[in-house]
Amino acid sequence: MLIMDSLNSSLNKNARDEARKIFDVHKPKLKQMCFAGLESIYWRQDQYTTGGIVESDSRVDGGRKLYWPWCWPRTYIIEPLLVLGQFDRVKKFCNFWLRCQRPDGSWLHCYDVRDYSEFPGWSETDNVGYMLWHFSEYVKGSNDYSWLKQNWCKIEVAADFLLDKFDPKFSLIWGMEEAHIPGYEKMPIRYPLHLNCVCAKGLLAASELAQLMGHDELSQKYSAAGRDIIQNGIRKHLWDARNRTFSFGLTENGNRLTAAVAWMTPIPFWLFDSFDDVLCENLQFLQQSLYNKDSKIKRTYWIYDFDLVFKQNKLLENKYSGFGVQLGTLPVIIYACLKANLFKHAAEQLGILLEFTNPESNLVPEHINTLHPGELGNYSIYPKPYYYVDSGNLLHQSFFMTLIARIYPEILIESHQKLCKSDMICKTTN
Repeated sequence: MLIMDSLNSSLNKNARDEARKIFDVHKPKLKQMCFAGLESIYWRQDQYTTGGIVESDSRVDGGRKLYWPWCWPRTYIIEPLLVLGQFDRVKKFCNFWLRCQRPDGSWLHCYDVRDYSEFPGWSETDNVGYMLWHFSEYVKGSNDYSWLKQNWCKIEVAADFLLDKFDPKFSLIWGMEEAHIPGYEKMPIRYPLHLNCVCAKGLLAASELAQLMGHDELSQKYSAAGRDIIQNGIRKHLWDARNRTFSFGLTENGNRLTAAVAWMTPIPFWLFDSFDDVLCENLQFLQQSLYNKDSKIKRTYWIYDFDLVFKQNKLLENKYSGFGVQLGTLPVIIYACLKANLFKHAAEQLGILLEFTNPESNLVPEHINTLHPGELGNYSIYPKPYYYVDSGNLLHQSFFMTLIARIYPEILIESHQKLCKSDMICKTTN
């Protein structure tokens, strides 16, 4: 048995059967969305020789190119592509990131899809966790052990980078989180929940790869650190017993910030089974903080809890559209609800996600701006064409496609087969 098997996120048979019934209600629409998502991702990758998958589809954002030409390491697209046997695409994607890796083993915020150049910023520790996880999933899915041997040195230096950031005082990894929560901008969180979940996953993935390379001692070292983060760091130091939820993170002094963020609060349940005993309490906290508070789009989730900002009469400071409901993260919440047997709520959120998917392209939106006009007022507030802003953002599109891959892979496979039979893009098939 591989080391990570007992920690992988999964649904029990009852939850999976009930989930498939919910998905059956929307099967025609889900097929359209999977077809569109795959076409968009293949098209984006095939536009460039680097193998990167650019974050946004420049055909569907009203010419704004909000996320072009950047690629983010933070994505979940590997899992659905591997379900489809798209090993060559995943390999190209992994090779793109290997070209971008810094000498210390880390990656910055994002990179130019055209030439691998860096977007200025700091080394984002969670990106290392994502990369190790991507690499492990590719090797296990494709059995490409020659690729592993060829690139082992880069994998090892990445895993060692995470070990260097491990703080035994908290059993957590130090790092800076991209998210800045309104009302808490000056609170220097250096041990975030999301970052540590992903880095624990990355260390366990590195342990698997070291085991495949025959480095048993190294495999045990990576595994021990990953498990320590899960069992002690996250469960003990990031659990808020008063609010009955996981915190957003700790400061360097160990001060806890508990704040709901639409996909980061339930991320442990998206990645691991290890926390299912506290699943319902976390979902209750998320509902109390973020659910059904938006006056324009009801019965769904804000990205952050804006109550504090509104009560203090603060301006919503942002350079783009990200204030309001964040429907692109709903697959994470839906998956957590399915694990908790909250099937009615999961069905409601799936219906809302489908209702507000871009009607012109069938691509999932990241945000729907209901609160803030954006930089220079360029980004319209709902109900104007909200879907011109950031439809098809790779992270959020990958959340949706991963949800389908886990619950109803047949929908994804059928959409892929239909795409390959069409005259549209499908350059790589296995």
